[in-house]
Amino acid sequence: MRKAIIILLSLFLSAIIIVTFLVQSAPLPNKVRNGFDRTILPASFLTPLGNMPTGDSIQLVSGATPTQIFLSTTDPTLILSTDYHFKQSKRIKLALSKGLIDSLQRYFFTIIDSPFVHIYAYNLPAIITLPLSGGPAQVFRLPPGGYSKAYAIAPDQFILRKLDRKISDQQFLKVNTSTSEITVEKNLSTLHQDGGMSTDGSLTYDTTGKKLVYTYFYLNQYFSFDTSLQKLQEGHTIDTSTHSRFQLAEATARNENVLTRQGPDQLVNNTSFVYNGKLFIHSLLKGDHEPGGKFSSNSAIDKYDLHTNQYQGSFYLPVRAEKVRHIYIFNDKMVIEGRDYIYSYAINTRDSVLN
Repeated sequence: MRKAIIILLSLFLSAIIIVTFLVQSAPLPNKVRNGFDRTILPASFLTPLGNMPTGDSIQLVSGATPTQIFLSTTDPTLILSTDYHFKQSKRIKLALSKGLIDSLQRYFFTIIDSPFVHIYAYNLPAIITLPLSGGPAQVFRLPPGGYSKAYAIAPDQFILRKLDRKISDQQFLKVNTSTSEITVEKNLSTLHQDGGMSTDGSLTYDTTGKKLVYTYFYLNQYFSFDTSLQKLQEGHTIDTSTHSRFQLAEATARNENVLTRQGPDQLVNNTSFVYNGKLFIHSLLKGDHEPGGKFSSNSAIDKYDLHTNQYQGSFYLPVRAEKVRHIYIFNDKMVIEGRDYIYSYAINTRDSVLN
């Protein structure tokens, strides 16, 4: 018995040593040359306004007005409203039935597009819309298959990136909840039959050009399309990450396809936002001649012109990259949604870095 225990401990320690060696010897993306450089511009357009901890209940920054920020919570009936200095806050209660609350659980995200609230119940799947000022909820049920992205282009019209079980992948849809019309894209998305994981990304809207922009997480690519789901342009980020590491393998035990990976998941791009016809992408890769300390203690934001798709320089935000979840510009304010804190800044909208 003692001998068996010693053998098991030896095998366990050996496994730890091997894993440690593999981790330490692996070519980490920001420990080696990534094949590009960035031009750093001064971020003098930012003036800090305030910050607040997210705690366990804050879900995400869900919208804003010129004077207020709306924060959704893990409770689908509760919205928090605060000013940009995070000094004055109030609670907004939404009227949802108990059955709907039980169905949502935590599989939802909430966006406030004042005067409406949209609750995206991606597991049902459904879109729930109700007035922010109070009133009954309207529930629009979608065909089977969850969705991962959603953007309201009108109070009753939405662009979704939704799973189609027949092709085992996600495609963009346009949904009209008033007419029940659902339009499916044609040749807009690249399909790998992996549930849309390898082509996951961030979806944002260009109010200047009236178009949506989709930026890949794992590839150095983005593309824009209009509200009729027609592709407009394609662009590339300055790094050299031309393919992701996802692949399908056969799970013989259950005789079905499951996801495996060729290597560790390497996020290339994090969140993105559009301002005045320019695309800003939070890059997670260090330039070859970029100071390591500067890169690791800030978030590098790369700027692209959506008309020419040309790179136009970069700037640093004073928040560590691993802490950032989303970045927004509301009117003349920037809000950074972090994992632990939310930060707000006043911005000089005339600054050339933004324009």
